Parts: sequence; structure tokens; C-alpha cells
Amino acid sequence: MYSDMEEDNMKNNIRPGTLLRYHALKNVLEFEVKDSSIILDIGGYDGYISYNLKKKLPNLNITVVDIDKSGLKLAKQRGLNTLYASALNLPIESNQIDVVFCFSVIEHIRESEKLVREISRVLKKGGKIILTTPQQNGVSFPFLSKKKIEIINKSWGHIYKGFSLKNIEKLYENSGLEIEKKSKYFNFFTRSIYAFSFIYNISFKGKSMLYRLIVKLEPYIKFKGQVHLIVGKKIKS
Repeated sequence: MYSDMEEDNMKNNIRPGTLLRYHALKNVLEFEVKDSSIILDIGGYDGYISYNLKKKLPNLNITVVDIDKSGLKLAKQRGLNTLYASALNLPIESNQIDVVFCFSVIEHIRESEKLVREISRVLKKGGKIILTTPQQNGVSFPFLSKKKIEIINKSWGHIYKGFSLKNIEKLYENSGLEIEKKSKYFNFFTRSIYAFSFIYNISFKGKSMLYRLIVKLEPYIKFKGQVHLIVGKKIKS
């Protein structure tokens, strides 16, 4: 585990997008996840979100799955299990997992149907998938031109701009899943702060400080949210 000093340094260097997701999701995660659950955090990189959840629910069995070894090293240092593997071919037996986290991953994978089928395969019947992804046309930012918005979206490495709710519903149905709850985050105010930091080329540290001032409101302010937050359940074994 990290020392207090190391943990403070990690908090100061956390990716702004990860910080946003943590605050937007933490209430949902604490409600949906039961202590002692077996969890796969697919594409979880450094395990920041899972680590903070485990601090509140210490009996969780969490494995971070990624193909980025540098991120997995950080997750392992945080005391999380790690697995270097493709999300399209998980080396896990079927019907083993209680909850799968899939946070802003599906838009990076061309074979989205295969991804959802593989997640469904490893989930127990009644198990949950908690997924986030941008809306179908991607994320827009106030005060920025279309060209600059395209630059931001491309910098995130997305294969797809995002998915409509109907797209996700169809993917779930084809894999024995159903949508239980749906919401959105990345509201107008948070996107405005992000645009402001882009316009003025604010440093990573400065951007993180700005984000910390506003992302804590994400669970409570949904105004013009542009990222889906979808909780699904496996209904077929």
C-alpha cells in the first residue's frame, strides 16, 4: 500500500477524467456493490476508483484488468489484484463474477458486441455490469469550436464517439443482459470548466485543482449530462 505522502502525490496526479468518474459514480457504486463481492474492473488502469471503493468496503475482491502494464503496476501497489489481459478474451471461467466495471472502455473497442458478450459470460446470473460511455455524438464543450472539440475527442483515443441508449440496450439484449438503471453525468458546468482549462492551456496540476472544485457536484447536478451511466443485470445464464 502507499504511504500517506505517496497517496497525496497520487491524488494530485490523478487523471482529470478518472477524478470526474469517481465522483460521478461513487454513490452508485456504494449502493450497487455489496461487501465481499467479486469484481472485475475492466480497463481500470491504475485502479483509482476501485481502490477508493475498497477503502469503504474492505472485503471486496477486486481485480483490475488492463493491457497497460504501467497502470497495472500502480493498481498492484494499491493492493488490488491485477490481470494483464484483453477484455475480449478474459482468462476467467464463466459465471464467476458478481460485478463488472466497464468505465469509458467500450468506445475504445471496435468489437463492442464481443466485449459485452464476454462480460456477460463471466458474470453470475443476477450479476451486475456498471458501464459508462459518451452519448452517441460524443461529448461537446461550451465555448469551443467544432474543430477543437474534435481534437479533444481524438486525444481520448475513441474508436466510436459514443453510443445511444438504444445501442446499449440492443447490445445487452443480445448478451442476456437487461438495463436496470440509467443516468448521465459530465454536466454542462463540468464541461465548461474543462473547456476553460483547454482554452487557456492550464497545466495538469491546475486542471486537477479546477476539477476538484466542481466534480463533487456531479452526482447531484445532471443538467445536460453527456455521458451515460448504465447499470445492467445478467438475466440469462
